[in-house]
Amino acid sequence: MSLLARLNLNYLRIFLVVYRTRSMTLAAKQLHLTQSGVSQQIKSLEDTLGIILFDRINRKILPTSEADLLYAECSRRLDDLEETLRQISKQDGELLGRIKIGVSPTLHGRPLIKLLSEFGAQHPSVKFEFKFGFATDISKWFEDGNIDFALVDAFVNEPNLDYEEIASDSYVMVGHSSLLDTHPQYSESYEQFTKLPFVQYSEAQELMNAWFKKNWGRLPKDINVRAKVMDIQSCVNFIRQGMGVGLVPDSYIREAAKLDSSLQVIHLKSPVSNRIRVAFLQKRTMGLSAKFCLQWLQNSLDVERETPSKN
Repeated sequence: MSLLARLNLNYLRIFLVVYRTRSMTLAAKQLHLTQSGVSQQIKSLEDTLGIILFDRINRKILPTSEADLLYAECSRRLDDLEETLRQISKQDGELLGRIKIGVSPTLHGRPLIKLLSEFGAQHPSVKFEFKFGFATDISKWFEDGNIDFALVDAFVNEPNLDYEEIASDSYVMVGHSSLLDTHPQYSESYEQFTKLPFVQYSEAQELMNAWFKKNWGRLPKDINVRAKVMDIQSCVNFIRQGMGVGLVPDSYIREAAKLDSSLQVIHLKSPVSNRIRVAFLQKRTMGLSAKFCLQWLQNSLDVERETPSKN
């Protein structure tokens, strides 16, 4: 058995106080112990290590060279350990550690990175690790303990996960004028509209189905999907090139249209909603930093939803 395994950490804590005060009596007062109790634990530490730490000469406590070396190492390391323990238990008000987050690709264009960066600026000791992936990827990351929580859309429904809605997006159908001008009758009927080419999300067929159901009262059938993409930015990039029309969050396209006025929202009846949810692994304990980050993110999204648009 190693020496460390045989040591009681409380012995080292008492040793540090005795070393600093050079007095068993003063150390006992600081530690709220009896003098005999302090002496006994120092003796136990000496016995465990097989060395003398203090010489008792003329009622004085004189540290040996071994005690000097032990103090130099322990004072720094135990102080660091104490600081870490305070941080992870949030006793000093500061958060510490790495927050590991999984994100559905369809949320890549949301301001989540910006919001989390703002949280990170408030807590400089916190680090982030992001993983973008499909539902099966996110489920596997949870099972392997590789993420604390995930931000997913309405189309991730893994049975081993719990979900809580934290926001919602209105998705609108968007096209580029170069494409829409070649289909002048696209808004007149379902048949004309489905002659358009489409850009679709790889794991969100339900989103396209919901939009068609809401606007045309029927599901899309045999539409020409020119490109399947993982994320919002890729969808917009294909739309800009006239590859097809696609669904984009209303808040996102408002910003994109400021840079490219040729991007046009197709106004038929109404947009379709896509829920943003946080996913948890059932019975998995979440660290304090991740808990506070998630609460902060939820509050930020609530404020964003309540703030009127300037457009």
